[in-house]
Amino acid sequence: MTPPHAVQFYNDDVSLIDTVSAFITAGLKENGAIIVIATAQHREELLNALQAANNSSITYIDAVELLSAFIVDDWPNETRFTSTVGPLLQRAALKGPVRIFSEMAAVLWAEGKTRAAIRLEELGNELASQHAFSLLCAYPMSGFPDQKNNLSFLQVCRAHTHVHPVQ
Repeated sequence: MTPPHAVQFYNDDVSLIDTVSAFITAGLKENGAIIVIATAQHREELLNALQAANNSSITYIDAVELLSAFIVDDWPNETRFTSTVGPLLQRAALKGPVRIFSEMAAVLWAEGKTRAAIRLEELGNELASQHAFSLLCAYPMSGFPDQKNNLSFLQVCRAHTHVHPVQ
């Protein structure tokens, strides 16, 4: 059983793409719908890694673009988030079990908006109470460079039902 809201910490893109590819491939084997919300670079890398996969079951969305639909004054607006992401989930659920890979919180984190990233993770948990889906988030370890970030690291871990160690 896939955890409903997991986080993967990673040191390099190769390990991230391997993990996300395995997550997506498992979803495709379940005849599920996949939503990939990623940066342009990672979307391209995933497309290359999944060339043989049934791409008609995968929806690719730009993480920065989607964030712009519900971030107001550097903070996730709950109503906009729900009205933006909720319909994506509803459409995907018509095809089967839904798996989502999202880098939106990591994008906010990289921009120094750590509290907004944690709030976005919480909104994902709230949305999971209304829709059935598995969500995999990912953060580069470079976003936690020193001891002063330990509390922030723990907050990210607490916002997830499962934490995958660094690969």
